[in-house]
Amino acid sequence: MPTFNVMLMDFKIQVSEHRPKVSNNLEEILEAFLLDIGYLSGRRSGEELYESAPFRLWTDCFLEKPEKFRTMDELAVMLDTTKPTVYRHLNKLKALKLLEEKELTIEDDGEVTKKGFRLRQGNLLKAWHITELTIESNLKRYRETIERINTLSSGEKIIAGHTCPNCGEEIKKIKDAQKGD
Repeated sequence: MPTFNVMLMDFKIQVSEHRPKVSNNLEEILEAFLLDIGYLSGRRSGEELYESAPFRLWTDCFLEKPEKFRTMDELAVMLDTTKPTVYRHLNKLKALKLLEEKELTIEDDGEVTKKGFRLRQGNLLKAWHITELTIESNLKRYRETIERINTLSSGEKIIAGHTCPNCGEEIKKIKDAQKGD
């Protein structure tokens, strides 16, 4: 049974208003998506972007065969770029929680162990689900922090929880603190 390493890395995603493109052009849709989540910088567009290493890492490596683990050497050769460039873009994908890595045994001039990378569970939808769960978890923690800031800054006290009638989410009732006269 294969073992997978857990990548401990700060989660990082850019959240912006996203309007899904209505198109049958994979490259156009992927470009908009990768720009929106902060993976691509937007300094290039069109054909120049589509031929770039970060874009091709998606199209040629992770979307073409999402179940396949690829080593750093394979990725650098496929993308015709340097290992540091590949690492930089892999780290962005790791920060988005989209990748998993596994130790692979390569038999070239003997047995060598190298890291292999692929989309989580070899599936884009499953990989993105992990990203969504991470976003939800972080938003809840932001909410807790905002509630605490609000409570401390307003002198209000939280007295009990109740359920929002609109969305069903548990929220906390707030009561003004008793102020001495």
